[in-house]
Formats: sequence, structure tokens, C-alpha cells
Amino acid sequence: MRHVHALEVAESLIDFLQPACKRIEIKGSICRLKPEVKDIEILAIPDLTPPPHARPEFGKPIPKVYKTLLDKMLDEMQGEEALVFKKSGDRYKQLWLKYAGIAVDLFLVLPPAQWGVQAVIRTGPAEFSHWMVTRKLKGGALPDGYIVEDGVVGERVRTAKGDMRNGEIAMPEEIDFLNFCGVGWIEPKDRVARWVR
Repeated sequence: MRHVHALEVAESLIDFLQPACKRIEIKGSICRLKPEVKDIEILAIPDLTPPPHARPEFGKPIPKVYKTLLDKMLDEMQGEEALVFKKSGDRYKQLWLKYAGIAVDLFLVLPPAQWGVQAVIRTGPAEFSHWMVTRKLKGGALPDGYIVEDGVVGERVRTAKGDMRNGEIAMPEEIDFLNFCGVGWIEPKDRVARWVR
């Protein structure tokens, strides 16, 4: 799909889902200004306040109970045959927008994950994301002594079972993670891995 059309679809979807989110943004190839887009990637912090429950009525099916308003809105879209769920986890949902003919990857930032780390990873491209979460000792950008786990940067602790994260370092924005790794702001369209071998 052409970038301009994919952007239009993504913006429309974000406008619709905005009331169910504390923050929601377009990431991926649209953000990187690719002329052709294979799918839409959206990063969101859902509002975790449960929506009010509908009262059961005698003789009618028991109403569905939803964890979040976002879950309710997406389920209603599926009921209206606007989308099909391919995957529907708590942190990742893959949808097919039937009305637009394009896949959507919806990444949800839930604790302990931090927006800044997830925003860098989900903006991509994949090689850049991989480079950002790989320690410098192995040719990546992440300072040695740290690890990225569950969307959080923390001190790396070696255990018998492997590396584990200890604590978490606040990364509320993309620039925080980029600065932590010593690369500074890089426009999404210019993000490339700089492996050191």
C-alpha cells in the first residue's frame, strides 16, 4: 500500500482508538516514511480502567465483560466485520483491517515496559532495533552492564539461568533511550544499525 494511503488509514484508526488510550502513535515503516507499506504498526498505552459492565437481561445472552475499553472497541469492530483478529494477546494484537485490506500490529506498553524503549524498537527497522538492544561488547549500541528485557532497561546480572535484569531505568521518551545508548536523536527514516565487529 502506498505510504499516503497507509498513513490515512493509520491516522483514522488512531483517532477511533484514542479514547481508549493514554497515548497512541504510529510507528514502523509509516513513521520511517517508506514509499510502500506492508503493514501498519501502532504503539499504545491503553487506559487500564475497566469499562462499565452491561447489566444482564432475562432471556438475552449474557453481555461480554472486557478488561479495557480498547478490548471492547476492537471486539465491536470485529463484530461489525471491520477487522479480523490474527493474534490477540495482552501486549500484542495482530489485526487484519478488512475495510482497508492491510494488517495492523498493535503493540501495547504495559508495566513494566517503558514507552521510550518500545518506541525505538517498534519504529525500527528490525536491524536497528536489534542493534539498539545488543550490548556494545557484542557490537551493538546498548552500554555494557545493561540489558533490555520486557521493554525495560536495567542492570545486567548474570545468574546460573542466564542474564537477568535488575531494576529499571526510566525511559519515558524515545530520546531518553537513544541518549542512554549514546547515539542521540536519529530521524526514523535515517535509522540504520552500525554494528562494530
